Amino acid sequence: MDRIRVSVALVVADLVDRLGRRLGPVDERGGGRNSDEGIHISAGAILAGIIATAVAAFVAKKLGALE
Repeated sequence: MDRIRVSVALVVADLVDRLGRRLGPVDERGGGRNSDEGIHISAGAILAGIIATAVAAFVAKKLGALE
C-alpha cells in the first residue's frame, strides 16, 4: 500500500512540475504562455473562422449548393 501511495505522490508531483513549467512565465518579466495576448489572438482566430464559415454557407445557399 505504501508503494502505491509513493507512486501516486510521484506522479502528482511530476504533473504539478510539468504544468508549472508549461503555464509559468517564459522569462523574469512575466507574460507566460497563457498570457492575455495569446488568448486574444486565439479568440480572433476563432471568430475569423466562424465568420468565414458563415459567409461560405451564405454563398453556397445563394448558389443553390445546399438544396
